[in-house]
Amino acid sequence: MNDRPHAAELLKAAREAVIAEILPALPQALRYTGLMVANAIAIAERELAAGDAAARAECERLQELLSERFEPLAADTLTDALARYNRLLAGDIRAGRFDGKERGALLEHLRRTTEEKLAVSNPKALLPSPPTPLPEGEGSKLFPSPPGRRDRDEGGA
Repeated sequence: MNDRPHAAELLKAAREAVIAEILPALPQALRYTGLMVANAIAIAERELAAGDAAARAECERLQELLSERFEPLAADTLTDALARYNRLLAGDIRAGRFDGKERGALLEHLRRTTEEKLAVSNPKALLPSPPTPLPEGEGSKLFPSPPGRRDRDEGGA
């Protein structure tokens, strides 16, 4: 078996070839498909680099939320365990178990899990974005004018 190139190196070379050589040669009608291929390769690169640390962390958080304790899982059973725990969690949410004081722990788990998944699938989504301006006239509904000042929706300037 060859030691090199490693899977990560192969993915990097494939993505670079798609971007530098194949995308420029594609007709416009296939450009989107080519970009999707390059993006899929990038996701695979990040997933390979991340390993199973995020999945193990999610599993530990789920075990804590569900008050379950199990032996550390082998990588091949980790996916099955996560699916099982998430089904149990969904049932507990529907049953109202997290409507009280445990709600904060649930929300923290969901936030962290979402961030870990986005770090692999779409890391740009984790970057802070500038505030979205409100549609014209919406600000007055959310933030009324100070007393003594008339809003333009109310006949002001």
